[in-house]
Amino acid sequence: MQHPGKLTKMILGVLLACIVFAGFLWLNNDIGVQKSRLEADIRSSQKIKPDWTVDGTVSDTVAAFISYPGDRTDHTFSVYVNRPGLSFGYFFRSGGSLEEVETGIAEFTLEGYQEKAFISMNRQQVERLEVDDGNTVQVTRIDSGKPFAIVLPVNAGSIAFYDVDGNTVEFGERPLS
Repeated sequence: MQHPGKLTKMILGVLLACIVFAGFLWLNNDIGVQKSRLEADIRSSQKIKPDWTVDGTVSDTVAAFISYPGDRTDHTFSVYVNRPGLSFGYFFRSGGSLEEVETGIAEFTLEGYQEKAFISMNRQQVERLEVDDGNTVQVTRIDSGKPFAIVLPVNAGSIAFYDVDGNTVEFGERPLS
């Protein structure tokens, strides 16, 4: 039979090793980026300048952001997912610059996730989003002078964007497998 002091030391050693390992994973973002640190992660990992605006939407499973300078001459989009299982935050899934985001609305669908992201520089001056679930129509106002990043459930219903003149604005699907 082992001496109780040795058993205690062994348990403390294993516990300390687990804490060090978890700390290492956390520091390397291998267990995810906390919701409160997403903007900082976007700025550092995608080299977003300090004077750029970073705006977006974060749900429990998907985060979508658009970053842009004051004159709106450039953009960087970012999509993060909160993986099921041992995950304590969000993981970068996709990002960069796309023509669909620049000139239209890109709909990012994510395999295995029940939410999708809509990201746009809003050149079309979209002012509202309508989601028709078959029973009611939910209207969300959008600032027609600003880019947007919105996360919606995959099964939200019929989705339509409208510009300042009341015209429907189409969106293009960008699957992320």
